[in-house]
Amino acid sequence: MSGMDYEKLGKDICDAMRMGRKPNPGIKLAEKEFGKGIVGQILKKKQFKLDDFNKRQQSIVRQLMDLKYGPLVYKAPNGRLRAKPEVGEVLGISYVNTDERTKKIAMAIRNECWKRGVHVSVKSGNDADSRLYYSIVPDDTITELPQFAVARAENIDATISIGDKQDREWSRGLEKKLLLGAPSGQKLFEIMDRNKTRWCLLGFPVKMTKKKDYIVPEKTYEKVYIDSIKQTYKKDTQKLCKYYADALKSGSDIKIVANDGTDLQFSIKGRPVLVADGIIDDEDMRKGDVGLNVPDGEAFVAPIEDSANGRIFFDYVNLPGLGLVKGGLWITFKDGKVSKYEAKDRKGNELFKKFLDSNTGEKDRIAELGIGTNKAAKFIGTIIVDEKIYGTVHIAIGNNTGAYHGKNKASSHLDMIKVMKGKQGNLYINGKLIMEDGEPSGKV
Repeated sequence: MSGMDYEKLGKDICDAMRMGRKPNPGIKLAEKEFGKGIVGQILKKKQFKLDDFNKRQQSIVRQLMDLKYGPLVYKAPNGRLRAKPEVGEVLGISYVNTDERTKKIAMAIRNECWKRGVHVSVKSGNDADSRLYYSIVPDDTITELPQFAVARAENIDATISIGDKQDREWSRGLEKKLLLGAPSGQKLFEIMDRNKTRWCLLGFPVKMTKKKDYIVPEKTYEKVYIDSIKQTYKKDTQKLCKYYADALKSGSDIKIVANDGTDLQFSIKGRPVLVADGIIDDEDMRKGDVGLNVPDGEAFVAPIEDSANGRIFFDYVNLPGLGLVKGGLWITFKDGKVSKYEAKDRKGNELFKKFLDSNTGEKDRIAELGIGTNKAAKFIGTIIVDEKIYGTVHIAIGNNTGAYHGKNKASSHLDMIKVMKGKQGNLYINGKLIMEDGEPSGKV
């Protein structure tokens, strides 16, 4: 990718995330203390002089230059006073620092945001650092929730995370320590959900630290990843998203079947259907759908949490920090909760148990149905690409508050992917076939 490509990507991401300015929060305080009349009078002026006001008003203007009001008034370089009806948003960028390209993307986004008047905080890290942290930090420290982390979650408007995992098994052997930190992580998620903090997971094919972590050849991994990013914004992806979103909106009772014995049923009654198409538009904001993945391409919805019954085979289950469940995984749901799981071998069962044991809350309750619409996506072993594969569906368990509009509170959200195409995988809504053998059954 050339320098110009990074610059364009930075602008595109900022546009998709709607980064810019927001109403000055000091206005309400100023109106309360000095009255709406004088505050409104000041805000109507683009620039002015103190002499434009009487002595009492001049005193108010001077006070409004205090930072506790935003400030609401400031002195420009030309000596004139200017009103500030808006202030810059606050963005937190984090990137994987083992790949120079992710840093370049982070800097391109930062620079574009600076142009827009956005306040930006940038940090970097990697899986090795995460493993080191949990290995050496005292147990009781992990249980704490630092106030600076709470303050950040309360005051940030958006977050952008860039990169992907470098070590699929970075947390092996540390499951008990991760469990200690799960409640604080869940609390931060709840704060940001409540505040409708916008977020973006900008996936990028960073290099793996171990060759064995590549499930496909490295060149294939990178090509599929980049192609999936490009495919996100193509018309056929958008059309497929609309087809499945409209279909899901048409009913409430879902049934998924396949020739492997899969037979799962649940309800989505009253739940909003969401489209993941690589942008946050006005409709998304109205719905509270404030999250964004790149690459993207899916229609998704949060099922009624106690409605799922039946069993389903997942071809791809990639456990964060633990690795892939090889050979797939059978899951049985009863009243929305995982009642039984069965992998091909004992190791797969052990890994899934470790995942559940290292998380808190409704970690094993149904959270999401998603339908992949990205035709460039193929299985490469990273969930941000894999869950978008055309001809698949995915079911998630765990957290589904915030943008999902669900009720589960958990420290995890695990997407599990089922291949429908080529397996007579059918999806019905209120008895009507909308997906047949992984393909749309109607006109797209």
